[in-house]
Parts: sequence; C-alpha cells; structure tokens
Amino acid sequence: MTWMCLLGPSPGGARAIALHGHRPVVLVPPGTGVPPEVAAHAERVVFCPITEHDAVRAAVDRLATELGPPRLVLSFTEFAQEVCARVATDLGLPSVTPEAAARARDKAAMRSLLAATPYAWPYAAGTPDEIAAAVRAEPDGVRWIVKPNDGAGSAGVTALESYADLDRWRAGATAPGGAGIPRYIAEHAARGPEFSVEAVSADGVHGILAITAKQTTGSPGFVETGHVVPAPLAGTDATRLEDATRCVLDRLGIRYGASHTELRLDPVHGPVVIETHTRVGGDCIPELVELVTGRDQYERATAALLGTAPALTAAPAAAAAAIGFLVPPAPGTLTTLSVTPVPGILRWFFDRVPGQDLARLRSSGDRVGYAIALGATPAEAAERVAKATAGVHLRTEPTAHPE
Repeated sequence: MTWMCLLGPSPGGARAIALHGHRPVVLVPPGTGVPPEVAAHAERVVFCPITEHDAVRAAVDRLATELGPPRLVLSFTEFAQEVCARVATDLGLPSVTPEAAARARDKAAMRSLLAATPYAWPYAAGTPDEIAAAVRAEPDGVRWIVKPNDGAGSAGVTALESYADLDRWRAGATAPGGAGIPRYIAEHAARGPEFSVEAVSADGVHGILAITAKQTTGSPGFVETGHVVPAPLAGTDATRLEDATRCVLDRLGIRYGASHTELRLDPVHGPVVIETHTRVGGDCIPELVELVTGRDQYERATAALLGTAPALTAAPAAAAAAIGFLVPPAPGTLTTLSVTPVPGILRWFFDRVPGQDLARLRSSGDRVGYAIALGATPAEAAERVAKATAGVHLRTEPTAHPE
C-alpha cells in the first residue's frame, strides 16, 4: 500500500484515498482542528502551512524519505489549490496544472479567457479606483456586481445599483488583511436563476455529475442560503449549462480533477459563467450529489488522477436532496436556538450555539447552521428543508461590544 498527501483536513478527500487502497497523510494548517472522519482514515497528520509552497514541498520531501514517493498530492481546499498543483507538478504527478489552478482563482483572468465565447459578460478589473472609473464610464443606474478578484464564500460581494452605491462601496473597499492594494472585478449583473455544475475531469474529458440549483439572499450580498440537487430544469437548459461549463474548463486548461462552476441562466443572454473552482463545491453539495446519484465526487476525482475506474458504486438514497441554511436574525449574542421536528430531514448541523456571538450576514461564514432533506422530487426536498429552517427559533440579544 502506498501513500497520498492530502492538503487540508477534508473528510471526503481522506475517505476517497482510503477507498482506493492508499494511506492518506494529511497536512493541516497549524491551529486547525482535525475532524474525527479525517483522523479515522489518516495514516498520519502533519501540521504545516498548506498555502506556502516551500513549507509543503519540504514536508512532502521529509515524508518521502521515510515512506517513499507519494502516489498523488491532492487537495480539495480552496486556498491550497495552487500550492498543491505546483508540488504535484514538481514531483511529476498527475494534477491540474499550476497555471490552470491560478487562472481559476483569478476571476479577471478567467473572464479574459472567456471573452470570445458566448458565455462572456461585460466586466472591469483592477483597484478600487479603476473599478470606480469603469462604473462611472457608464450611465448612472447600470447594475453592477463587484467582488474581490480572488475571494470565496460570497465574502465582499455587493451589488451597485447607482453612483451613490458606488461611492459607499469605494469608501469601504479595503485589502484583505489590510495589506497591499486590493483588486476587484465588477461586471454587469446577469438576471435569472443561479446554478452550479459539479464535474470531474480525466485527461481533458469533463464528466458532469450533477447540476445544482442555488438560492441566495439576493442583492446586495448574494450569500448562499440553499441548494437543490438535481436542479429542476426545462427543455435544453441542462445541456446549455453543461456546454458552458465544458467551455470554461477547456479555456482555463483544467484537464484533471474535481470542479465546481457557478453560472446564471440569463433569460436573454443564456448561460453566464460567474466563476469556477478546481475543487468540489462547498455547502455539502458533494453530499447532495452522492445522495441523489450515488457518485462520490471526491472519490471520482481521485480515480481520475490515478487513471483508474471509480472504486465506489452506490445506489442513490433519494431522487432529490436539498440543503437550507439558517441565517442570523440580527447581530448579537445567540440566546435561544430551538428546532421543530419536520419529516424527511436527514441531518441538522449547527455552527453556533447559545452563548456565542452572531455577526451581520456578510458571507457564508456568518450562517448559523443547516438542515439536509430528501424528497421524491426537487420541489419536495426544497419544501421540506424550507419548512425545517422556518421552524427554527433563533433569538439574539445585543452584545456589550457591537460590531
């Protein structure tokens, strides 16, 4: 049995490696907890800053002197994608290329590569001042969406409906961590429902596992509040979304591994690509996909990198699955959290408990918890999870030191 190096404490990644008969050695950022599901599969856990190439390469080299060369270096963690690709490529191992991983993280680079395709959308990129100049070059009232160029989890996303909105945004635009000049993209706001396409690529062939329907808070922050698999789509809409996804993956040069591509289906323009990632989706989307299709995206991505057939064949648990998130009712200390039982709920999970502080909802990290529901149809699964989250009673009290 050989070993694989997994960057980040991903339960799905550790399980996938074990399913293929290899020993997972998991590199975990210092100070990060290790989930029991990871510990159950891991041959070893090594604490290492996984976003620093030299540190990861040194850790892998030390492990290789003891365990022999790794069979793969892989990661399902957003911020380790480029480092993972560089280390794997350094070692001559199958991987998405470092250039493709970087392009997927760089939203402006992705849009530039899509400029000649039917899935492009007017955009501007640059510093806050450059974004402001681009917005003011068009009439007041043109609707824009602005976000950090390399952001994730809906953090920093906002809608600009007017020059007044632009002025408020420009006054608060700062660099993440307060360092360097921040860079953003701004694009005309597409209309229509939002979806994500979950895929696994093997030697440039992109296999679509599922299409996910997404719910958000809408303007101005677009924080995701729920997902349904499979997405209820009419006519050729599924094919149109799949074609757009394959186009962006080809344009970015993504030939191996998992991907998660977010799109809007604009009623006039058609599919508009929002962003793509060289990893699985967050928010338990891979679990929803596996529940409905029997296909494990982590495991199939590992198989694609190995060049082998999937190791896991499972029957679907239901025809449809949905997740719904709880959002804070108001900033403050959470004092009450109670749940009303609803049929069809597979699992509840809470990120916050009474006594902890809740922030204003600005990103995915501010949500309180979630419920997952199963159903015979997407509509039934969505209805069950909506009833479940509506039946949760949350109460907060102002904190002594409000944000």
